[in-house]
Amino acid sequence: MFSPDDFHPLPLPSPDEHAAAAQAEADTLLAAAKAEAKKIRETATAEAQGLRTRALTSANAEADQIREAAKTETAKCQKRDDKLDTWSARAVIAGAVGLTASGEFELAKMVGFDGGVAWLLPLVIDVYVIQAFRRHRDVMQAIGLTIAANVIYHLADAGLFGVDLGDDGKVGPKWWLIAIVASVASLILWRMHTITAPTKAKREPRQRRRDRQQATVPAPVLATAPRQEEPANSVPVAPPIGDSANAKSNRQNDRQNATSGVAKKATEAPAKKTAPVAKKAPAKSRQKPAAEKAPRRSMAEWVALAEPIFHAEFKRLKRNPTASEFADAISRAGHGRPSDSTAKNIRTEILDRAELPALD
Repeated sequence: MFSPDDFHPLPLPSPDEHAAAAQAEADTLLAAAKAEAKKIRETATAEAQGLRTRALTSANAEADQIREAAKTETAKCQKRDDKLDTWSARAVIAGAVGLTASGEFELAKMVGFDGGVAWLLPLVIDVYVIQAFRRHRDVMQAIGLTIAANVIYHLADAGLFGVDLGDDGKVGPKWWLIAIVASVASLILWRMHTITAPTKAKREPRQRRRDRQQATVPAPVLATAPRQEEPANSVPVAPPIGDSANAKSNRQNDRQNATSGVAKKATEAPAKKTAPVAKKAPAKSRQKPAAEKAPRRSMAEWVALAEPIFHAEFKRLKRNPTASEFADAISRAGHGRPSDSTAKNIRTEILDRAELPALD
């Protein structure tokens, strides 16, 4: 049997040990809580970024669809407007040609043209009008011709202008009205030749051409060769026949050659006279041989060189450049400056070959 002395009480931990154990447990729990919180925060951040990315992608896709739909609708509206403008212009042209052609046809019949050929008058007038609009030349003259033809016919038909009342009560045209109408076709033929013919290069002025030719001659040829001095005792040579001025001067020198001093002066005098000539020769070489003017080129070469320049000026000015502005632009591009009329013809050829560039 055990005696009470056999049982010994267990030692109890001290308060410091209790505190250290509690602190260690608290640190462990705090570290676990921090790790869990960090994990939760990272998970939440990743989910938020995923949601943000998906939302932005969806919004961009929707915006692209809206932009494409708006662009397609704008293109449809622009195409519809272009068609409307085109057909409106055609309708106006057809109506105007029909109205004016009727008056021109009746005017031709009034002055004596047969009905089988009277329709040619409105034909040539209307073709002339269309070509004038295409080439941007003679526009006012063409429109004025159609107005004049219709006004004259309607006034003449009412007996108010260019007609006489005959004995039988019929209205007949006066001689000058017949002459004017009969000459219309020939005048249109001349103007059509003028606006459709290729432009001829201008001839260079005579003085400028002479200066340019002289500028290409070597300088020693232009300069006057100095006279060689003759010895004092030399016999003077007779001048060529017909050179009266030189003959007189030589005769005077002969009379003055009695002394050597006078002979020296006589030999020095020609050298002094030739000095101004030698100074004047470089003056011609200093004249600019029209280096800034454009060289001669065919119209096809001008169009090939100046077409990109014209489009660039059109975009820069937001309008059709004038002939002078176009010529200045060609000069700035290093092709020489053509005349305003040449620049105008180049611009007309460019407009005939291609449409005007679109403005932003």
